[in-house]
Amino acid sequence: MKTPVNFAIATQQGKYKRVNGSRLLNLYPEIQPKGSKVPVVLHHTPGQYKFCSLPTAPIQGLQVMDDVLYAATSSKLYRIDWRGSYTELGDIVCNSKASMATNGIHIVLVNGQRGYAYSLTDGVYSLAGEGWYPANTVTHQDGYFIFNRRSTGQFFLSGLLSTEFDALDYATAEAAPDDTKAIISDQRSLWLFGSQSTEIWYNNAGEFPFQRIQGAYIEKGIAGPYSAVKMDNGIFFLGNDGVVYRTNGYTIQRVSSHDVESEFLSGKISDAEAYSYTESGHVFYVLTLPSQNKTVAYDAAAGLWAERGHSIHGRHNAQCYAFCYGKHLIGDFQSGDIFALDNQAYTDNGDIIEREAIAPVLHNNQNRVSMYGLEIEIGCPGRKLESGGSAKVSMQFSDNNGKTWSSVRTRDIVSNGNKQKRVKFGPLGQFMNRNIRIRVTDPVPVAIAGIYTEIQADDN
Repeated sequence: MKTPVNFAIATQQGKYKRVNGSRLLNLYPEIQPKGSKVPVVLHHTPGQYKFCSLPTAPIQGLQVMDDVLYAATSSKLYRIDWRGSYTELGDIVCNSKASMATNGIHIVLVNGQRGYAYSLTDGVYSLAGEGWYPANTVTHQDGYFIFNRRSTGQFFLSGLLSTEFDALDYATAEAAPDDTKAIISDQRSLWLFGSQSTEIWYNNAGEFPFQRIQGAYIEKGIAGPYSAVKMDNGIFFLGNDGVVYRTNGYTIQRVSSHDVESEFLSGKISDAEAYSYTESGHVFYVLTLPSQNKTVAYDAAAGLWAERGHSIHGRHNAQCYAFCYGKHLIGDFQSGDIFALDNQAYTDNGDIIEREAIAPVLHNNQNRVSMYGLEIEIGCPGRKLESGGSAKVSMQFSDNNGKTWSSVRTRDIVSNGNKQKRVKFGPLGQFMNRNIRIRVTDPVPVAIAGIYTEIQADDN
């Protein structure tokens, strides 16, 4: 009798693979309505195509003002139109990832060392003068640009609808003696993320416009200033304790799992960077750990984590993100290329996308069983490769918790019309504990809608 396999819904390998060992790479789960044939369908993540190629690199930041895209590289600021044609606006020095914001008149960018502004009337110019200090992050609220003052507990403001500064327009996060590392304005509240604590301020229209909300204090800091992202009516950030949190009112909630924390967030995390985007009703928090060369994404709709990767780079190649011209645009962390994420792009600008799903441990209470067959219900409606061949799915299994894997077995997955294709393997021998790995690397859409097996308990 065919039995459904409890298949992968997240990356959950954790410290002890013997109890689960599941993994998703460049796939994400979509929970099905109650009463559906299967509880979860795995879908492919978007590929990408080149939208624009700038002559300087890398892309350090993207910002949209008046529905127009602007890009900062290591040495230039550019304006880019809907066709991907660019105009050089001026020189900058930006040798690390930038934080950018706009008040509708000016664009401001900072990177912890220098700051620059741009407007249509004044072009590109450096932020300077009494009252300006190096800052890691900039945000905008009520006409003010607001900056953290690097290596201090202070933050400071620009003038109203201005990029000029007054030496008296600053304040100090008072509740704890730690440095303010990042500032984000969310729903007209100003979140000051320190290295060990977080405070929330608001605009009270006083002589100095911002004041701390009494009691709005959280004894948790941020690991890296670029890990904080507005998303899903809150802010997601990587805490100084290696846990990902989301804000809920003036409190925070843990959203990372123990598996993700032990596998991805236990090494160097101070350089973590993140962006968010929405696709087909799913809101994703995409977190890259450059020092570990890994990217992991949280799906707020499912409450689950899965890996993202690039077949050449390892980590995903996005360093910054903006939604403009109806496109999800990402800046490459090495080149001057800006790519568009697209669900109908099945390569990363020509590079293959490796999609992998590893099922949790299949077992029969430590009793030996025989597997006579394995069947995968996989969607790839009517797709033929440009080469003329058929797209394929490969399968391997491991009976020692992923230390070694069986030889690769492949099957065609082209179907007639829009019907699902049932791919069969077997027989597959005996085991006590087994993980099954499914991989697709061909440039086709993928939907895995169920895996079934034929197993029988052995007498001995």
